[in-house]
Amino acid sequence: MEKRHERQAVNEALAREVNERVAGLDEQAVSTWAAPSEQLFEFLCECSAEGGCEARLELTLEEYERVRAQDDRFVLAPGHETDEIEHVIERNDRFLIVDKVDAVERFTRDDPRGAPSS
Repeated sequence: MEKRHERQAVNEALAREVNERVAGLDEQAVSTWAAPSEQLFEFLCECSAEGGCEARLELTLEEYERVRAQDDRFVLAPGHETDEIEHVIERNDRFLIVDKVDAVERFTRDDPRGAPSS
């Protein structure tokens, strides 16, 4: 595995950490304002762009929870996937969900929730 692919996997894990904080704030907003379950919230693209990615994604909290159910899954803007380190498992017009290949999974095991990979 190339060093740049390892670095890309680490960058995605850092973006996920930011989104975890955003999700916590969004959950507080839902409980305070009783937002409907289809309410869209803004998340950062968790791609591995060098220097970070500025793309913003809109997901419901339920969609984000589905991504976070496994520690090796990330939410990306369409077209931001890197075939060498991940496989697209779900795609729609707002975002895609990727699953890490085995060779880089060890770089993403710092899941703040401790979710398992499958």
